[in-house]
Amino acid sequence: MARRSSTLKWLDRLFSTQGLSGPVLTLLSGASIVMVIGYLALGVIARLYLPAEIGIGKYFVTIMALVGAVASLRYEDALMLPKKDEDAAVLIWLAATVMLLTAALLTVLAIWSTEIALFLDFPAIAPYLPLVPLALICMRSGKIAEFWLVRKRAFRHISAGHVSLTTSMVIGRIGAGAPPINANEAGHIGGFIFGHVIASSFFIWVALRRSAAAIRTAFGWRRMQQAAVRYQRFALFSTPSSAIGAIMGHLTVLLIPFFFTTDVAENALGFYGMALAAIGIPISYVARSVAHPFFVSAAEAQLAGNLSQISSLVHRRLIMIGLFPVLAVMLAGPDFFELWLGSSFRQAGIYAAYIAAWLVLSSTVSPLTRVYDVTERQRLDFAMALLLLVCLSVAWILGGLSGSIDVMLIAGGITGAVVRSVQLFVILRLAGVPWREGIAPYRDFFLLSLPGLALIGTALLFGNKWITTGALVLGAACYFGLVMWKEQLFRTLSPNRTPGDEA
Repeated sequence: MARRSSTLKWLDRLFSTQGLSGPVLTLLSGASIVMVIGYLALGVIARLYLPAEIGIGKYFVTIMALVGAVASLRYEDALMLPKKDEDAAVLIWLAATVMLLTAALLTVLAIWSTEIALFLDFPAIAPYLPLVPLALICMRSGKIAEFWLVRKRAFRHISAGHVSLTTSMVIGRIGAGAPPINANEAGHIGGFIFGHVIASSFFIWVALRRSAAAIRTAFGWRRMQQAAVRYQRFALFSTPSSAIGAIMGHLTVLLIPFFFTTDVAENALGFYGMALAAIGIPISYVARSVAHPFFVSAAEAQLAGNLSQISSLVHRRLIMIGLFPVLAVMLAGPDFFELWLGSSFRQAGIYAAYIAAWLVLSSTVSPLTRVYDVTERQRLDFAMALLLLVCLSVAWILGGLSGSIDVMLIAGGITGAVVRSVQLFVILRLAGVPWREGIAPYRDFFLLSLPGLALIGTALLFGNKWITTGALVLGAACYFGLVMWKEQLFRTLSPNRTPGDEA
């Protein structure tokens, strides 16, 4: 009994809502479930939908990401800053009001769906543009509620919400694509919306259950106007910066239809979408699991004067998790994708190798951009994002003009990795992290990855996808085993240590 009691106390500290490591581990526990569900589902979805159908679905998701980035003028990002809950709750109403006005505008624009689709040079998306306002309300209302739960440190509920999002999205897509329905891209898009309906309902229900009185009494037009003025930097600088970030992440999807015929573009978008999903499932959920707790802890660290320490630690942990997978995908991506998704998606593995470094660096930068918010340097955030957008746009356009999607993706992948590295350097300097300390994780974890990469490289000589995939799994186990030993992660998670000591 004493042993069991000790274990329960250790788990309670490990998944504490305080500090940084407890919330991160709580969210990562949900992210692990999401990753398993997502990876298993991709293999099924790839066999239910054609590449072109997945490509059209990816285009719809891209539109939602772009619209969602600006729909509420990012006022929910300021929820961590007020000291009193009643002041913070006003921002919920403000963000929700702006979001509903945006949805109303999009509803009017949906009248010209066909013309908009022709302007985008992607006619296949026209029937689905009227769904954008509904999807926007589902997405952003849930996201606003999620930010409130971050403020309340309800990380277990946030983790559960992420699991519900992925699970319901998978159920919707597989249910619509399987017999007897056999839906085309409509099933893929419908599953996306269904997932956000379920997840948003969950987040809103939890937020109201915890804070209904505070949220209800915070409503007031005058208070909303005052909050809009007080936090106008988020609308003026964070919103365009967020839009630029969203464009950078989805610019390829927008540009491919302009440079290639409809049939080629739809299939290419399908391969590219599966490549993004395969790499993005683990790294995006890890980044999201880190981002919310880091935002809260970084705000506290800025007040305490130790922002550099927490930023350096989070940066190191993100590189620790992401470096080996990106190198492994560059080597074994095509064989792994063919075995996992089927022979028709081998090309997606090639695309993944082109963009892997860019995506991993993007997932590393994403949580750390909260440094701009806690230091209230939104102007610098906007300036950097604009510079990065220009560089990436030039790379994608020049690559598209070559007439080869491969050249376009290689040019964008290399440029994306470079510009994200520049952004990461600026953020770490703003946080006060010495440059040597910022470079050290790349050196350390590259050396630890060499045995696993050597194993994969040897397996490639056999030209067998089963052997290559087996080597990839063994190489990953080797790398993470070395990391746990070198970084003393078991000692980090010792019951004698406080959860907030490490990330």
